[in-house]
Amino acid sequence: MPNEEFLEKRKFARFLISIPLKYVKMSIKQLTNIVTSDISVEGLGLITAEELPLNTALNICLVMPDNGEEIALDVEALWSKCNGTGSYRCGLKLKNTRLKPIPLVLRTINSRF
Repeated sequence: MPNEEFLEKRKFARFLISIPLKYVKMSIKQLTNIVTSDISVEGLGLITAEELPLNTALNICLVMPDNGEEIALDVEALWSKCNGTGSYRCGLKLKNTRLKPIPLVLRTINSRF
């Protein structure tokens, strides 16, 4: 019988970190109260109040907590699923860019002290 367990397919490590977003512009409507749940070289996870349609192109702006620097990113929604708590976890793929997640994680952690 084949193994039915989850098989990790990610190429890059994900770092669990919450970084607020200043805005999200998309064709459907403006989203509010959004933070990252994790980041990696080629993508990030979000917690949102509503489901994001698959393949939706987004323009987001991370706001770094240490100095307020805004990092603009173009992304595409790869998946979205309900947490069961009235919010959604969404997986986004970066378009035409790569992040350096370790410096972002360290900046976020250092800003909390």
